[in-house]
Amino acid sequence: MEFQHDDRTYTKVVTRLTVDVPPSWPLAQDLLLSEDSRRYIKAMACLTRSEQKKQQRHWAEWRVGNPVVVSKGGRVKVVDKAHSWVDEYRSEIEVGVWSVRTGAERWFVRLQAPPALAGARWERITVDPGKPGAELVKPKSYAGQGATALVWRFEAMRQQKRATEKTAGEVTEKAKESTVPSVTVWLRPSWQRSWAAQNGRLIALGMSTVGTWLWTIVVAVLLLAAARSYGARSAVPTSRQRGTRRNLIAWAWCVVAVDVMTFADDLINPYVQRRSDNRWLDEWILHGHGFALVIVLLLLAFARPPHRIWSAAGLLALLPLAEMKWPERFDLRPLRVAPMDYVHTASDKALAAQTASACCVMAVTLLAFAAAAWRLATDGQLLPESRQNPGTDRVLRLRIALPAVLGATVVIAVCAALAHERSWQRASWLSDPVDAAYGNDHRINLLWDAMWSVSNGQDWIVGYTYLLTAVAVLAALRAWHISSALSPVDRQGDRAERLLFLTFFPVGVGLGGGLPLGVTLPTSVWIPLHMLALYWAVTLFARRSVLAQPLVKSDRPLAVVLGPGVRAELLARARTYRETHAALRRLDQGLFGDQPPVRETEERNLSDLHQWPAGGVLTAPDRLPPKVSVVDAALALGPRDTWWANGSRAARLALIPGLPAAALTTWVWTVRGEAWESTLSDQFGFPGMVLVFVYWMVTWAGAGFVLGALWRVLPGRRGAVKAIPVTLAFALPAGLDALLSWFTGESVSNLALHVSAMLFVLTVTGIAFDLDTFQGERRYWQSRLGLLLSVYQMRYYSLQVAYLVAQIIAMISIWQFFAEPAVTPEPPEGK
Repeated sequence: MEFQHDDRTYTKVVTRLTVDVPPSWPLAQDLLLSEDSRRYIKAMACLTRSEQKKQQRHWAEWRVGNPVVVSKGGRVKVVDKAHSWVDEYRSEIEVGVWSVRTGAERWFVRLQAPPALAGARWERITVDPGKPGAELVKPKSYAGQGATALVWRFEAMRQQKRATEKTAGEVTEKAKESTVPSVTVWLRPSWQRSWAAQNGRLIALGMSTVGTWLWTIVVAVLLLAAARSYGARSAVPTSRQRGTRRNLIAWAWCVVAVDVMTFADDLINPYVQRRSDNRWLDEWILHGHGFALVIVLLLLAFARPPHRIWSAAGLLALLPLAEMKWPERFDLRPLRVAPMDYVHTASDKALAAQTASACCVMAVTLLAFAAAAWRLATDGQLLPESRQNPGTDRVLRLRIALPAVLGATVVIAVCAALAHERSWQRASWLSDPVDAAYGNDHRINLLWDAMWSVSNGQDWIVGYTYLLTAVAVLAALRAWHISSALSPVDRQGDRAERLLFLTFFPVGVGLGGGLPLGVTLPTSVWIPLHMLALYWAVTLFARRSVLAQPLVKSDRPLAVVLGPGVRAELLARARTYRETHAALRRLDQGLFGDQPPVRETEERNLSDLHQWPAGGVLTAPDRLPPKVSVVDAALALGPRDTWWANGSRAARLALIPGLPAAALTTWVWTVRGEAWESTLSDQFGFPGMVLVFVYWMVTWAGAGFVLGALWRVLPGRRGAVKAIPVTLAFALPAGLDALLSWFTGESVSNLALHVSAMLFVLTVTGIAFDLDTFQGERRYWQSRLGLLLSVYQMRYYSLQVAYLVAQIIAMISIWQFFAEPAVTPEPPEGK
């Protein structure tokens, strides 16, 4: 047995049992039969289970595969590998032939040898408690191995005992017999692993719940502050602006109420379980369905959907309400066979009713979520106008929404059923499947899983309400943004705009953080950290941006003379500038016709391109800054006329490099290493993979929006350089989270992958943004590559390619050698 403490939240326990079975053992040949046969199950249970019973339930035990059975020379060798995680407080975790009892300060490990091995010859037993080592062990006749491992060699101990007894003349038949060794180990784990194992306690659950509430409350306060600032503007707001401001206020209160209801339910459930283990299924249904339907009502009240959506939601809620009112009619109340004796059964009617009810709650939750998102998006004109009625908003159509919601619900239900079956087979794989108790227990377990899926599924969906918050922020920014502002974070700009834009960064882009040992209490601190990091990264280098450079004569910043009105002239000058430079390069290489251009003339033309005529704020002609070319000035404006339009365009462009980056990070989160076990066992593992992919796509698109919105105030002449400050703002909170994880002994390797992926996505987006600025010239070039070569010139282009290749190599190296998930598969609820 080995305890693995390092670079993970929960200690992993790995066990290995090797048994050499002689042919004389009556069940030896049964080990060679099919793994599904009753004789194989009985024989394997005799070797690996301390309790010999027909029904085995080991929910905490995990294994990569079934035991390896090899026959050689008439003997059968069995190698059984199992593992688990120490993630339960004051409970006995059974894994393999060992049990682990967790306490607040010490863990107690005991060998539970199966009765079939009572007469076996035990050769070697090894226990590696990991650092700092064992505190107390029995028996004391052990040897050391490595830094912390303890080894008992019982054959040598027996020989020494026999020699001693023979010398004393006291050899008895009892002394010749082999007895089952009694190995016990006490260890005191580090405080990090000890606390992680206790985060199922009510105090830890309360801290996590408060942390989640605080995160939501901080965001809600920021939304309300921005809405108040918008209301203080002197100008009369438009109907769109009034609608988005009203949505900000309503959503701030709604999301707080939804999160309080959702996570209060998660806190009440374990509290009730600890207070009373005899709560019946119908009582849990009343509790779970009640909370779920109230949350749905809150979302629909905010969304104010058409009456058909209300009607569909009411129909979907009928079955859950009927179960709550009349559980006995659906066989969801235990049978009373005596005054104080009840029998739990799972009839076909009960299974069908509870499964259908869980699907109804999931469907109505998805419908309410979609309705709320639709309200936020349409009020902010984030969706295209209606095709049937131009000039009006699109309406959420029931004929489209309901089939989509029902189809998603069916897919989720099928995946949950498959995950349940896999978890059941894992926990009961050495049970007799023919025994009547097996089928009854299986049905009861499925019934309880269907009941728990109501609250678990809603927790899963509500966990993505941050998407709705991001939509609310974007809708308000679109309706209220000041077109003349250079960026949304201008110090002379609007306070509400700046506050709301900075709020978007932690909500829609940031990784979050502050999850030490699975406790979410400090997570709200990462909101101002992200906001300050972005603001600092922008303002610190603002003076180095192209548009901040002063004109030669008036000393005014370049931004005051460049705007939408001069874009066409600036692009024309930039094209002339590039053509002139191309002619000079051909002249240097001797590639010219019969009449070579005169260098002095061409150089004079280049100089004239930097002259800027009087007009606007300029009372006299001026000259562009000496270190800024007209190409640099054109690229600094971006392809669109306002910061909002630039941000929207960059968000779309970021989706292209975001696809492979999202696939890579989704693979790391849900497939690589131990994460695959969690995905397979989780009720919502496979649908969760889809949402994880969506999460990363939203992150990359949000980062692209931030890059485009800040484009004009970011330092650097090319897009690849402008991507660095935004990546830095993304990486600084991640670095603090890495320091916290290092302090708690948890893995930090994935953070490096996330930062490198962000840099890659923003670098490609920045290059594409530069290309999009000169998109009007696309028809003059055979390919976009040729246009990019013209814009960047060969020198800059080579550097950009080398830079991108280096990023890709670094990202692959980090993924291959360092990135490992630190996940723990969660047992089914209530186990």
